[in-house]
Amino acid sequence: MKNLTKFGMYAFLSVALSTSFVGCSDDDPDYSNVTPPTVSVSHSISGRVTGIDGNGLTATVSMDGTSAQTSADGTFTFEDVAAGSHTLTASASGKQTKETTVIVSESGNAANVVWNVALPNEGTTIEVAASGDTETNVTSETIEGNDEGAVTVAVTVPEAAELPAGSSIVVTPLYTLDEAEANTRTTTRAAERVMLIGTNVACSDANATLSSPIELAYDVDAEVAQSVTAQKYVNGQWVDAEYTVEGGQVTVFADQFTSYTLLFGADVTSSSTTTPLAFEQDLWDNLYGSGDITVGSASFTYHIGTEITSSGTSRITAYLIEILARIAGANVTTATGSYPLNVTLPIGTALHVTGTQQVTTLTVSALNRSVSGRQYGDMAVTATSYNRNHDGGTSNN
Repeated sequence: MKNLTKFGMYAFLSVALSTSFVGCSDDDPDYSNVTPPTVSVSHSISGRVTGIDGNGLTATVSMDGTSAQTSADGTFTFEDVAAGSHTLTASASGKQTKETTVIVSESGNAANVVWNVALPNEGTTIEVAASGDTETNVTSETIEGNDEGAVTVAVTVPEAAELPAGSSIVVTPLYTLDEAEANTRTTTRAAERVMLIGTNVACSDANATLSSPIELAYDVDAEVAQSVTAQKYVNGQWVDAEYTVEGGQVTVFADQFTSYTLLFGADVTSSSTTTPLAFEQDLWDNLYGSGDITVGSASFTYHIGTEITSSGTSRITAYLIEILARIAGANVTTATGSYPLNVTLPIGTALHVTGTQQVTTLTVSALNRSVSGRQYGDMAVTATSYNRNHDGGTSNN
């Protein structure tokens, strides 16, 4: 009887344990091939607004009519930007306004577009004397620490110009051909050339004409003076302007109210590569976790502007540095970005984020001198989600 009882107990335990094992197998989820979440593509446009000196400005930046204020260092960001063409405008008190158009690609590999823009000061107003000639000096702005790159123009408004009584002249230094054409209120784009310096001459009386030309006498390096040519912007085209050269003085005769420029025979070369973005956290691993993980965003640092690696050891190299800064931006700053991920990682999945920023090395050369700098540009972020079998989707942004 004892043996039968023991046998019955063993049989009961055997059935109970077997049932228990079967139950565990049925209830335990299979985490080996969980479908990982897909990160939605998100575009953004960011950048920095500075003065010509390279220091950040408190400015208003508008994108397609939507405005935002820059941070104290001049940086700004527009998030969740739709693919397509966008018009950006930057303005600040006492500065000239600038506008550009950027394209956000619809290819699926969307870009974080970077716009680094320098706003020049507004022009100098000259009250025309009731009798005699009117004279003043206007000096161009330079990037911080590059004073040798400044160009001073002596402006002489002769009495013989016969301007209307009470009128005034506005003289505005110009740093790029885009600015020259914008100040002349035209839309036809001239061919790309390198500007040493330019000047827009306007009158408060829109109907005024010049009976005698205004003289614009530029004080430049004597070697550079022999290498420049003067042009003016007329009816949407750059045409030759009358000018003379004496030593280091180039005198342009402004016979109408328009933009004038000294063109310089400098060569600009460039090459591009990419550098990795530095993420605060780039991996969320829930392959063998105990519960879901919610991921909001990925923070990273990047650069805006241009790191100029040369110094102005002479007036000529200082001029070249100014040209480089106008092309690529003056000064470089580090900014913080945030890429939205907004996913929940179930057990058995992981998420990895990487990114790159475009870096362009530019060199400006003339008269056996050259200067170089590294310009930081657009960014791309790749978010890759996967499971234990390393299957999943990738989001390129």
